[in-house]
Amino acid sequence: MGAGKRGRPSATPAAGFSPNGAAGPGPGSTPSGIVALHRSRMFDWKPSAVVTIAPCPGAPLFAVGYECGSLELWDMLQLVCVQTVIGPAVELTSLAWARDTVSNAWRTFAAFLDGTIAEVLWHQAAVAHSMDSYGGVVWALAASPVSAVKPGFSHVLAAACDDGSVRLFGCEGGEPGLIPERVLTRLEGRLLTVAWNAGGTVLAVAGSAGNIHLLDAVTGREHRRITAASATSRAVTVWRVLSLPDGTVVSGDSDGAVQMWDGQFGTLLQRFTQHRADVLALAATEDGAAVFAAGVDSQVAMFARISGDEGAGAHSVQSWAYTHYKRPHTHDVRALALLAVPDDSNGGGRGAVLLSGAVDAQLMAYPAKAFMKEHPHRLCKCPQRPLCQVAMAAPPPPRLMVAQQDTLDVWQLAGTADPVTAGVPALRSGAAGCAGGPPEGEPLELVAAPRHLARIKVKKGRIASASLSPSGCIVVCTTPSGTRAYSLESHGVHGGVAGLTLPPALERLKLPAEAEVPAIAVVATDKHVVLALHNGGLLSCDLSTSTVTARWKATEGQATPSVAPYSQAKPQQAWRSYCPTAAQLVAAADGSLLAAVGGQGITLYHLPNLDPLDQTLHADCAFTAAAFSHDSRLLAATTSACQLLVWEMSRGTAGGSDCIQARWCLDNADAITASISRLPGTPTSVSFCPATFPRGGPAQHKAGLPYRLVVNSPGGMVHFDLSCKVANTYLDLQKMERRKRRRLLSNQLPQPEDRPESRGNNGRVIRTVHPAVWVGHVGPADLLLLEKPWEEVLGALPPPLWTQRYGRS
Repeated sequence: MGAGKRGRPSATPAAGFSPNGAAGPGPGSTPSGIVALHRSRMFDWKPSAVVTIAPCPGAPLFAVGYECGSLELWDMLQLVCVQTVIGPAVELTSLAWARDTVSNAWRTFAAFLDGTIAEVLWHQAAVAHSMDSYGGVVWALAASPVSAVKPGFSHVLAAACDDGSVRLFGCEGGEPGLIPERVLTRLEGRLLTVAWNAGGTVLAVAGSAGNIHLLDAVTGREHRRITAASATSRAVTVWRVLSLPDGTVVSGDSDGAVQMWDGQFGTLLQRFTQHRADVLALAATEDGAAVFAAGVDSQVAMFARISGDEGAGAHSVQSWAYTHYKRPHTHDVRALALLAVPDDSNGGGRGAVLLSGAVDAQLMAYPAKAFMKEHPHRLCKCPQRPLCQVAMAAPPPPRLMVAQQDTLDVWQLAGTADPVTAGVPALRSGAAGCAGGPPEGEPLELVAAPRHLARIKVKKGRIASASLSPSGCIVVCTTPSGTRAYSLESHGVHGGVAGLTLPPALERLKLPAEAEVPAIAVVATDKHVVLALHNGGLLSCDLSTSTVTARWKATEGQATPSVAPYSQAKPQQAWRSYCPTAAQLVAAADGSLLAAVGGQGITLYHLPNLDPLDQTLHADCAFTAAAFSHDSRLLAATTSACQLLVWEMSRGTAGGSDCIQARWCLDNADAITASISRLPGTPTSVSFCPATFPRGGPAQHKAGLPYRLVVNSPGGMVHFDLSCKVANTYLDLQKMERRKRRRLLSNQLPQPEDRPESRGNNGRVIRTVHPAVWVGHVGPADLLLLEKPWEEVLGALPPPLWTQRYGRS
């Protein structure tokens, strides 16, 4: 199933690559129906730099802000992004959480480069209630400690502004957005950072002037002024300051120095010059025993407090020591944060987690307690991956839609020779191998090259969601400024692929005024367009008549869910209240059913009237992908726990309103999860084969279904045949790994795989060396793999500001 370089078959399919090519099966293949794997790099993928990370104080969640203005909400317990919000087309500068004093819900606020501050409404996937700071760019936002908020008073946020002022804003309970309170003071230069002390009475601010100011949070009077520069001959820029629980102030500046200051007297306690360039980010543990620093030289360094002599009195001098560093990023690190993770009931929790984000768009997690013992964990192999969808249009070859940022491209995929005529008839007849066919990984000849059909550039904002109709003739996209629909019609085409010489005409379709509003998600069929609105409702439009066919309004509890019950009683389920009821829309190929995937589960509707089915499909964790079978009989969904759930639509009642979980899924649940868990990352897509296969044979499962599907993650794919029992290969490996280490005989040791795939089993795992952006069926026996080497992605990003030189740490 892997593809080697054209003209040179690869011995290891997962490591080879054929640009826009396809590969055929060989002697090791199974009668799974997958004959050709098309591998392509022809799409654009340019992720944006991580600017800021803000952990939620009341739940194991953290918000990530990107340079392009987009935001993501991550659940640390599931290691999955549960919500994405497309912000304004302005660079984001800072994020902060504040607690609503009425509902006790935690709310998120963002500052942008145009000098505005807005609230992030996660459950509506929108940035709203924007206001001007009246102080220029807000370079830093900091919320006062929640313990310092008095009952009946607002939660105060301090803003470090470009004009040198420190401005206070209040988060009033039950009121949208922030309310300006007052200008605390105005200082020299531009302020770049602000931090509260543990009691919420003193603010530490610093900026381009090179001074650290300790201000009274009530009167604005300056308690202390500290000069951060080591010499008076030149000034430095202080990028970040921290205030530890004991009053110690930590600063990071443009000299690459991390300095600890006595907050009471303003004296220097310790100065470290481990960094070779500017220190842009600082973070500290809750007890202040460890400080982490990172910056332009891409290293994340740790500094630990050394306990002083207990008999020296309460004012004994505390010393610090540099302990260790890690360098998982290739570019300058711009964000650091400590997230408190709740411990398990048995005391086996890992405690606080250090998070880092850099210009290379990568998010890394480090166990704070075991920073020197364990390696960092990369949260996502495909950050900010493009939106991809394939339409198996007639006549072939299919069309591919790729959307990212403000660009949407439509491609016609390459045409290949029929694998049956290429010498692989044994697979079609159900043989276990193919002795007369080419070996697995050998390329198939291309009969037509891929063609770029259309490109849509969005002028205002970026694309939040996009969809391609099953025929490939309708394209719909939504942005923060509105929703648009286009038609792709081929004129004067004769003779199939050979006659397609002119690109199809791109024409904008007229939508009803109610459907041209911004939406969370969109999906297109050949006749209708369905929008998931920001108020929680759904809207269905007829494309031929440009009229609204149906509306579905969410109840008050569904439109504005309460955050407090989840965050207080069940922190593990806090993410549900921040997700909309319809974050993703999936339509059946025949246009009869619609699945709305959200934080509360999956809700099914009949199209085009949007009649909801009686039941909602639930899971213990977040849904990550969903898809219908080609005949709308099955619905498959994956979760962040590497589960694959399959439901069968019952046609016994009128309209098919019953949805029952497939017996095959229940019988093979553990084996399915074990197979998907072998892939790096969480599942990101699921695709059904567009054909059914007859039952029969000794390997068929009694409760099996004549369907096949593929589950994709950033690290590869898994193929399942729903008519057969899933092999227990990986389930046995998991059991072996759980055993205590002891001396085993040679025949009891787990056998290593000869290559990174499970050849010959149902539940076959194929890992990819390069990030797998998307995998899906493009025919009854063809798969498309969109992959891109990470080196190419990094090549499109700005170069690092500091380059590692040989012989220097």
